[in-house]
Amino acid sequence: MGSLTMDLQQQILLAVEKNGVVISNEFARNSKEAHQKIVGAIKSLESLGSVVNVKQSAHKTWECTDEGASIVTSGSHEARLFNSLPPEGCSVADIKAHFPNSNFALGAAMKNKWLIKEGEKIVPAMPSIEDQVQMHLQTISSGAADNVPDKDKADYKKRKLIKEVDMTVFEVTRGSEFCTSVVKQEAELTKEMIESCQWKNMTFKPFNFKAKGRIELRSGHLHPLMQLRSEFRQIFLEMGFTEMPTNNFIESAFWNFDALFQPQQHPARDAHDTFYVSEPARTISVPEDYLQKVKKTHSTGGYGSIGYQYDWSRDEAHKNLLRTHTTAVSARMLYRVAQEGFQPVKFFSIDRVFRNETLDATHLAEFHQIEGVVADYNLSIKNLMGVIKGFFEKIGITKLRFKPTYNPYTEPSMEIFSYHEGLKKWVEVGNSGMFRPEMLRPMGIPENVTVAAWGLSLERPTMIMYGINNIRELVGPRVKMELILDNPVCTIDKFKSWDQPSISEAPTVESLTKRQELILDRLSALQAKVANIAAKMGVKLEDSVTPVTTHITGGPEPGIVHDVVIYADPRRPPYSLRALANALSSKYSICLRVHCHSTVKEVSEKLQQFWGVWHGVERSQSNVCLTLVWRQNGDSPTALMPTLSVSPLSASQIFGEHNVGRYLTRLLEVSSNSSSLYECLSNSLLITQIDDLLDRCHSKLTLGNNKERANFIQELSTRLGKEQYLAGSNLTLADFIVLSNLLQLRLLESAPLSVQKWSKECLAHHLFKNFI
Repeated sequence: MGSLTMDLQQQILLAVEKNGVVISNEFARNSKEAHQKIVGAIKSLESLGSVVNVKQSAHKTWECTDEGASIVTSGSHEARLFNSLPPEGCSVADIKAHFPNSNFALGAAMKNKWLIKEGEKIVPAMPSIEDQVQMHLQTISSGAADNVPDKDKADYKKRKLIKEVDMTVFEVTRGSEFCTSVVKQEAELTKEMIESCQWKNMTFKPFNFKAKGRIELRSGHLHPLMQLRSEFRQIFLEMGFTEMPTNNFIESAFWNFDALFQPQQHPARDAHDTFYVSEPARTISVPEDYLQKVKKTHSTGGYGSIGYQYDWSRDEAHKNLLRTHTTAVSARMLYRVAQEGFQPVKFFSIDRVFRNETLDATHLAEFHQIEGVVADYNLSIKNLMGVIKGFFEKIGITKLRFKPTYNPYTEPSMEIFSYHEGLKKWVEVGNSGMFRPEMLRPMGIPENVTVAAWGLSLERPTMIMYGINNIRELVGPRVKMELILDNPVCTIDKFKSWDQPSISEAPTVESLTKRQELILDRLSALQAKVANIAAKMGVKLEDSVTPVTTHITGGPEPGIVHDVVIYADPRRPPYSLRALANALSSKYSICLRVHCHSTVKEVSEKLQQFWGVWHGVERSQSNVCLTLVWRQNGDSPTALMPTLSVSPLSASQIFGEHNVGRYLTRLLEVSSNSSSLYECLSNSLLITQIDDLLDRCHSKLTLGNNKERANFIQELSTRLGKEQYLAGSNLTLADFIVLSNLLQLRLLESAPLSVQKWSKECLAHHLFKNFI
C-alpha cells in the first residue's frame, strides 16, 4: 500500500512538471484509479512542505446508483427485454412471468418503438437496437457526465439510475521547493536519532511550535454520592452540628447493639442480617462499669423498665462485626459527653455501614448512613419533626410523611418517607425517634435530658435527586461513567418557587417570569388606585414612568427605552455585537450591560468587560438598552447559538447570531442619515447577496462540520476583492458576522492570507475602536 501511494505521488509530480497543474478528478479518471486514492497521495505531497501548492474546491458531479451500475455492465431493462425476445415474439403474460421489471421494460421498449403488438404477442419491430441508456450511464460512470444532455440526466435521476453528489476537487501546482523526487519526511525526532547523529541526514516534517494543547483537560470528577455527601455535610454545619469521628468500620456488638438497648436475641443480630468478623473475632475492651449497668438494664430493667428478663451474655457483646449503623458512633459520643459533664450538643455523621441485605433496586449490602443527634433539656417529638423537616427542606425534599414504627432504642419512633418521582411511589429514606431512658441513663445522661435522633441513607436521596430508579446504577459494576462526568456539581434545590411557597425548587426562568408578572400586576393595580384617589382629590399626577417596549418597530423615540436582552454562551462570544453597539451609539443613546446566568460557573474578566472600555450611558438617559447575559444551555451547535429577546419576559426569541445582527440592523436602517449595514438599501441585489452569505455562514460555519467550514473559508477567500460588501469602504453586516464566527471557532490562524488580511482591515475599522 505504501509503495502504491509512493508511485501515485511520483506520477502526480511528473504530471505537474509536464502540465503545470493536476486536477484530482481528471487525473483519477485518466489513471483509472479511485479518486480517494489520488486525494490521499495529494495530501501526502502537501505534508512535505512547499513542494506543491494545493487548492481545493467543491464540485457537483454525477455517479451511478447500484441499479445504474448494473445497467452499465448488462444494459437497460428495455434493451435486455428486446434482446431476450425470440423473433416470433412472446405473450404479455409470459413476459411478466419470466422477465424482471417487466412492466417498466415493456413500456419503455414500446415507447421507443422497439417492440410492437401483433395479436396476442409482443414481437420485435426492428432487427437491432442501440442502447442509449447504457451508453449514457457508461459515460457518466467514466466521469464525463458533461457529455450527457441535461434532459437525459434529469430523466435518469428520476428513474434513480444516477444521483448528484458533492465532490471536493484538489488542484495541484508547483511549490517554491518543487522537485520530482519524493523524500520521506520523519515526523518525530527520537533519542536514537540524536545519539547516532542520523538526524543530520534526515528530512523532517515541519513542527508546529505554536500549536495549542487541549483547552479542557480531562480531570477527576466527584461521584454524585460524594457531591451530595459534601452538600449534606455543609447543611449540617450551617445548622450548628458538630461532625462525629467515624473512622472505625469494625465495632463490637456491645456498642452496635447492647449499648442501644437492643436485646441479644433480636433478629437483626443474626448472621443473615449482620456481617461478623472472624479475625479478630472479639473486641479488646469495653468500659467495665458501663458494661455492668447495661447488663443490669437488659437483665432486670431499671429507669421505669423491667428490661428483657434474660441472661445477658458478655461473650455475645464482645463479638466484632461490621457496623450496621452509625448509631453506634452516636452511642460512643453520648457516653463521652455524659462522662465529661453534660452540655447540650448537636452531632452528625455521614459514613459507610454494612448489612447482609438482599440486593434489589433500593437496597445494597454496603451503603452510607446520615446520622443526626440533638441532646438537650426537655426535647419532644415535635422538636424532632421540626429539625427533620428543616433539614429535608434544605436539600429540596418537601414531600415527607412520618409513619409510627418500633425501634428497640427509641420511643416514640417514626419512619421517614419521601415521594420518588421516578418510581412513582413513597420510598423510605430514614428512621427517627427519641432515645429511650434505658439507653441514656446507664451512660450517665441526666434524667431531664432527652435526645432526638434520626438516620437516613445517602443513596436513596441521591436517587431522588438524580432521578435514578435502580440503586445498582449508582454504585457497583453497572454504574455509568457518564453519570459522573455529565451531572452537575450539585442538584440540590435550595430555593422555593414564587408561586408555590410550599414546594422547594430552583428559581427557573418560568418562576421568575411569573414572579415579575405578579409584581407588575400589583404595581398596575396600585397605580390605578393612586390615580383614582388623586382624581377624587382633584390632583393631577405627573407621568414619571418610562415605558418599556416589547418589540422594535422603528427608531427609538425620546423617552422610550428599547430593552434588548441577548443570551450567549461564553464559549462562543458573539463579537459582532461589539461593532453593532458602536454603530448604534452613533445614532442613539445606548446603555450596555453584562450579566452572568447561574448556569455559568465562571466567566473570564475579559468577557465580564465584553463591551470594552466604553459602556454607553445610564439606562435612564438611553434610547436603547442592550443587556448581554452569559448562559449555557448545552453542548449542541444550536445550544451554543446566541438568542435575542426584545424584553426579559418575551416568549418569542430570535435565534442565531446572523438573525440577531439583522434585527439590530433595523434600528440603523430607519435613520435617514445612516449608512446601512446592508451597504445600500436601494440596491436589492446587494441585500440579497449579503443575506445569502449570512445564511451560508450560519449553516456552514456555525452549524457545519470541519469539511463544510473549510469549504466556506475557501469560498470566502475567492469572494474577497470581488464583492463590494466584504471589507469595502463601509463595513457591512456580512463582515461582522463572518469575522465573529471565525474568531469564535479560532479559524483565522489557519485561514488563507487573503482572509487574514481582510480580518485585520475589519478590526482596524473605527467601529471597533473602543474594543481594542
